[in-house]
Amino acid sequence: MSVSLNAQELKDTITYNRLHKFPLLTLDQFYYPNTTFNTNIGQGEIEVNEQRLSMQAAIPLKGKKTYLFSSLNYTLFHYNTVFDQNSLTINESYHSIQYSLGLIKILPKQWKLIFNITPTLASDFHNNLSSEDFTFQISALATKRSSQSVQYGFGLAYTSRFGNLTIIPLFSLTYKRDKWLTLAVIPAYIGQYFEFNDKYKVGVKAAVGGDLYNVNFDEINSPLNLNKFSYSRVTLGPEFVFKLIGDLYVNAGGGFTVRNVFEVEDRQQNKKLEFTFKNRMFFNLGIRILK
Repeated sequence: MSVSLNAQELKDTITYNRLHKFPLLTLDQFYYPNTTFNTNIGQGEIEVNEQRLSMQAAIPLKGKKTYLFSSLNYTLFHYNTVFDQNSLTINESYHSIQYSLGLIKILPKQWKLIFNITPTLASDFHNNLSSEDFTFQISALATKRSSQSVQYGFGLAYTSRFGNLTIIPLFSLTYKRDKWLTLAVIPAYIGQYFEFNDKYKVGVKAAVGGDLYNVNFDEINSPLNLNKFSYSRVTLGPEFVFKLIGDLYVNAGGGFTVRNVFEVEDRQQNKKLEFTFKNRMFFNLGIRILK
């Protein structure tokens, strides 16, 4: 799920300054070490890597009361799995390209209205593109800057990223008091940080992630006509952010993933295979440009 909430931190020129910096560019590497899994066709081992690139910008349109927001997100998801029973090995890479276009409207009494439409192309690119390679999401969020320290918001997302069209309620919270910073977009993530100064920040974050890909399973000899692959997981652990030079920051983190689930569906979106994993460690290293 992608909801462009960083734009809500655009400076409110009426009363308040921003609560935290706006990320113009982020680049992250996630590594999930080898672990065992169980499924209805056998057991095996799997290793996963993810690379994520995100670029975004907000441009004022009318007297800094309306902003045009756009972002581009790319994910490379790679896994290598071996089934114990028949020595079947699957080594695959899937791609997700997500573009968001939205408007941010500054309203009276410190309110903002944020509207986004987000088409996503998610595929292994083994065959020609079709409508099954695309998903979309529409979201609307109203935020209120209630004080120097607090901003909160409520909204809805309408998405097909989980297979069927789903409506998801949203709640956002940004709270900053002294050196403590709380960031939350529920149900996507929540983080608690301590900012030593402008250069160093340490905290703990929980995040929900996943995607739905249109793929071909040539390695699996099956009459089930499989063509969808989805995964989801929850990451929990510490994160350390420090300024390298200028607006360039480095982030490093790790911890554990829970509820690690891979699912394979047929063309009628019926679940045919489900892989369940033990809770396992993950490691994250990235860079970002913050303004």
